[in-house]
Amino acid sequence: MHTDKFEDAIEFFRKLTDDDASDGIAWLKLAVAYVGFGKLEKGLNSAEEALERRPQDLEALNLVGSISSILGKDEQAIDYLDRAIEINPEHTRAWISKITTLRKLDRVNEAKDCYRRGTKKAPQLRDPEDWNDLAGISYERGELQETVDFLNFMQELEPDEFSYKFNKLGPLSKMRRYQDVIDLAEEIVRENPDFVPGRVVKGISLLALHRYQEALENFDMALKLEPSNLDVLDLKQKTLKIIENSKYSV
Repeated sequence: MHTDKFEDAIEFFRKLTDDDASDGIAWLKLAVAYVGFGKLEKGLNSAEEALERRPQDLEALNLVGSISSILGKDEQAIDYLDRAIEINPEHTRAWISKITTLRKLDRVNEAKDCYRRGTKKAPQLRDPEDWNDLAGISYERGELQETVDFLNFMQELEPDEFSYKFNKLGPLSKMRRYQDVIDLAEEIVRENPDFVPGRVVKGISLLALHRYQEALENFDMALKLEPSNLDVLDLKQKTLKIIENSKYSV
């Protein structure tokens, strides 16, 4: 199987199961060979045969769950994956398969909760970049505080990844938490001085708080880094007009 000769592997393991139908390991290997060859239904059937003979086998439980998910038998998948996790809470692949299945079912909040639980049990699950899109889905749905909370959680797992900080700026802005945006953007540009979007977002929030001169300073700093950025130039011109009009109004 390591050389992708799945047809030969299928023939080999089928002979073993024919010779001894009680051999759960042979059924499990046969299932893996079928999956490698693209015959998922036969792979599922063989994995179920393995599980019937080895009810506590983690690999068999995970394989049944994973194949079931691929075949769209999602509730069945979750049931088997839960059984694998119950037997061994550190079984990383079972957690990954369950989170992926929940995400596929559009049960995003459950997927995030599952990820939170999983990281406490299975240390190898902790790379949060694979699950960054869960925060994005929440943001698109308008679940703004939930988005911030999940990004905070991922940042706890990976403190040096500044993208989690930057991704919080959008939901914080929509919640009109402008001072929080300013503070966070300042932290971002302090750590990444050449990061123009951080300066722009900070400037826009300063505008929202009527702190026009500070906003202008941020747009100027952004233009020093990207002189041809037309969007920032437009923001600067609008800010200058606001400042000029405010002088006349006084």
